Amino acid sequence: MMVKNATFLALCALALSACDGGTDPSPVQESAAPAPTPTPTPTPTPTAFNADLPGPDETDPQALLDYWQQAVEANEREAARRAWRSDVRGGGTAPRWSNLSDITVTFGEGRAEGAAGSSYYQVPVKIAGRGVDQTDQTLAGTMTLRRVNDVPGADSGQLSWRIESIKFDN
Repeated sequence: MMVKNATFLALCALALSACDGGTDPSPVQESAAPAPTPTPTPTPTPTAFNADLPGPDETDPQALLDYWQQAVEANEREAARRAWRSDVRGGGTAPRWSNLSDITVTFGEGRAEGAAGSSYYQVPVKIAGRGVDQTDQTLAGTMTLRRVNDVPGADSGQLSWRIESIKFDN
């Protein structure tokens, strides 16, 4: 029995020595600093418009559509105006999308047609954005592109795809 008591006392002494000698540990201090406030996600700013207007070497009408889409979405009116035929672009009226913000341009499936010396490309177009009254607005219609086919005497503007017209449904 004495061996049992001695073993028990030895185990108790060992357990007490592992407890830091019974001294009170210093209290854990809570940080009084306020919780960090969440940082608002910045609104993405549109990238600068730097596309080149497609010239006569570009035979795919999609190149002009891409150029015009980027110009409109960047709110670059003069760049978008350059995509029109020179005899049409001289008008001083603002485009119908000029009062929209957060603009997105989409195109549907286009259709190519040929006619006496010219090629035409018609494509559904949709311009969606936010109006000055903060309501969502959509302009939908058909865009027609035109290009003169290698006619002698045609200048580079005539040999390039350019917007002939946009007819909006609404």
